[in-house]
Amino acid sequence: MAREGINPSNLVQHLTKPVLTWVQGVHKILNGAVDMGLAKGNAPTSAGINAGVYTQFDKGNSSGVLIRVAAQGVTNTGAPYNWAAVNVGIVINHGLLRQPIGFKIVDKDKTVDIYRTAAPDKDQITVAPTDNTASVTLYVF
Repeated sequence: MAREGINPSNLVQHLTKPVLTWVQGVHKILNGAVDMGLAKGNAPTSAGINAGVYTQFDKGNSSGVLIRVAAQGVTNTGAPYNWAAVNVGIVINHGLLRQPIGFKIVDKDKTVDIYRTAAPDKDQITVAPTDNTASVTLYVF
């Protein structure tokens, strides 16, 4: 006989509100509801390789944020940032309210490396590209 999973909502009368909230969060995570961020906008007017690529994101329920940086001079993409020049850092307001551990490139339209040019803080991270004609999405965590 198969057992049904335990639904934390059935525990309402047995748990305090903070503990119930915690149990519901764990239940949600164990059921695969973890996301890095949710796309909320893209660049349908962009041409070529970046046509339709997501450029705006809502914070997901993980402890990081997705940020799109467009190539230098590229406009009308919805990306909040553009590269200034090769090997010149741009300041990104990450909004984590804590110093990030680092960042990962999760999307790019050509070969490029991104690196920090200053120590990050609770509000900002400064990064630079090896090719400012590349557009990238960074996951800052």
